[in-house]
Amino acid sequence: MRTLRLAAAAAALALAVVTASAGPASAIAVAVGSGSGLAGQTVDIDMNVATTLTGLNVMSLQYQISYDPRYITPTAMIIAGTLTGTAAWPTPTFGITPVSVGQSFLKVSAAGSTALAGSGSMLKMRFVIDPAALTAVNVGLNQSNFVFNEGSPSVTTTNGTISIGNTPVITVSPDNVELIRGQTQQYTVSGTVTPPVQWFTTNNAVATINSSGLLTGVAPGAVQVFAVDNAGRRDTTNGTAVIRGMGITLTPTSGLVNSTLQVPITVTSLTGLGIRAGQFTVTYNGTYGTAIGVTTPAGTLLNGWGTVGFGSFLNNGTGSATVDFVGSTDLSGSGVLCYLQFQSANGLPAGIGGTFTQALFNETLVAKPTNGNITFTALPSITVNPDQVTLLAGQTQQMSISGSPTNPITWSVLDPFVASISPTGLLTALHGGVTQVKAVDNVGATDLNTAVTVYDFQATVGTVTGAPGATVRLPITSDRFVGGLGIYSMQYTLSWVTLHPAVQSLPSSLIGTWGPGSTIDGPGLTSIQVAAAGATPLPNNGKDLAALEFQIPLTAISGQDFGLSLTSLIFNEGYPRAQIVNGLLRVRSTTGVEDGGQAAFALSPAQPNPAHGSTRVHFSLPVAGHVQLEVIGVDGRRVRTLVDASMTPGDHEMVWDGRDESGQAVAPGLYFDRLSSAGRTLSHRIVLTR
Repeated sequence: MRTLRLAAAAAALALAVVTASAGPASAIAVAVGSGSGLAGQTVDIDMNVATTLTGLNVMSLQYQISYDPRYITPTAMIIAGTLTGTAAWPTPTFGITPVSVGQSFLKVSAAGSTALAGSGSMLKMRFVIDPAALTAVNVGLNQSNFVFNEGSPSVTTTNGTISIGNTPVITVSPDNVELIRGQTQQYTVSGTVTPPVQWFTTNNAVATINSSGLLTGVAPGAVQVFAVDNAGRRDTTNGTAVIRGMGITLTPTSGLVNSTLQVPITVTSLTGLGIRAGQFTVTYNGTYGTAIGVTTPAGTLLNGWGTVGFGSFLNNGTGSATVDFVGSTDLSGSGVLCYLQFQSANGLPAGIGGTFTQALFNETLVAKPTNGNITFTALPSITVNPDQVTLLAGQTQQMSISGSPTNPITWSVLDPFVASISPTGLLTALHGGVTQVKAVDNVGATDLNTAVTVYDFQATVGTVTGAPGATVRLPITSDRFVGGLGIYSMQYTLSWVTLHPAVQSLPSSLIGTWGPGSTIDGPGLTSIQVAAAGATPLPNNGKDLAALEFQIPLTAISGQDFGLSLTSLIFNEGYPRAQIVNGLLRVRSTTGVEDGGQAAFALSPAQPNPAHGSTRVHFSLPVAGHVQLEVIGVDGRRVRTLVDASMTPGDHEMVWDGRDESGQAVAPGLYFDRLSSAGRTLSHRIVLTR
């Protein structure tokens, strides 16, 4: 019997050798299978053969797989249910060879005493997915160096893949919070959550959390928060929930520039913390403000409690103020701890900030800070009206304020010699000169008008009428007696256009009292310069300051009017000052006589018109009688009466200085002059500007 078995075995072996040597000409297709999983899971990958191995006498195999070790790790070889398991081969051996961070080789060897038969999975490779691989990625399984037996039969290879899916996780938020004891913070969990969720803190003595994730601060300290859902998924905050014993706040405060601000420093409840000392530091922009002190008035927690210190310094534009305090009893309660005092700098509006750089109580308890902004706002805008004022000595002008003033207003003038002003803003002209009116409201808003020009009197060049070839007297008249002004010298220039009269100075005027010493230059031209001086001042016995005699050229054309302009009028060396009103030379073949030999009843248009301040009104009367010359507003209201008296026949002229009956300057606009006499009335328009 034994001989028969040996013979049968030999025959079988011979058949196997023959079969092997006469194997198929085509290669065997060997493929690495594919699989999928999530972080932390195990995935088994088949090493498959598509063509039957029966009769090919496969007694061993070996190969290597390249993979990315950052995502998967080989842990075992499995033969149960595979061709190697059916052939009762021992479990294959394997080894791992690292190549780089992203590449390793799995080397597998298997052999047995029974040839493999059939097709399908020859063995299984077990991989574990890295627990940290939470996001989807495909990891290649690339095989190489696959050999059956010692190279026969030949093979072709196909690679495989392990697909890692997005792993369901939960995430607790927020990571970091800072609370004051008693304050709450709602925590949430996101991701693939299977309710219900259980919430926990690492120290319930510092903070507790309820079933809905609402955290409540209990005492100073720090905890982490973690949650576990019903599927066992768990997450812990990366940061901590810091619980402070108290909060400290710089209350946002604003005020006007050039003012001192009291900035409240408030705290939450200090009760039960045993606070007997503390210190805080606030930094700010020192370019526009300065911390000048600390106050603890009644109602503040530090009022009467202990010793309070203050320090301040400025470094490269950054200001710093430090307040420290210490007492012998526990501080309790909440509210205003103290007030920091700040004063604006440079008079410029700006926000200077207010940031706590430290806030420490009892040297160990850090307070939760809330910063604020200290703001200095611009003063309200105010404007002094009118912006420019021209007055004669003795006249008044009511000044006013527009804009957003805060009463009361303090009025002043820069040069009190020129003018004075009352507490109500009534300006009174005193002496010739230029000054300005200044107004300051109750919060420091300030404005100056542009100019107040005061003249000591008004000097008017007369308006005269004459026929060609006639000689006329041209006076320069003051509106008041000047004997008290101490005038010892006078010089002026009088000019006109195209007319070339013969001119000489007449003694019949105030400067005639100085004798024949007057000089006149440029006669016959279009201007003359006159200078006169005396050893005594001009007296009070008249108002004609000077007088000239004009001989009108025969070539002058009747009906023409020539303006007479007075310039460079100087008394003494510049004082007193005179306001100039220019005149007119009217050339007429007659002096306004009508055909019946009687002077015409006439009213000439005011000159100048439009008028800036003063204007002249010329009129003529045929007979003596009562005359009214008035200035009327557009509403028919009488603004000013210039004449209300009996007058002689002939030419007359009056000056309206742009003021009403009370001496107040009227508003710019349209007015009318109205001449009435003997039942007749004439009127012209006057446009007044400022």
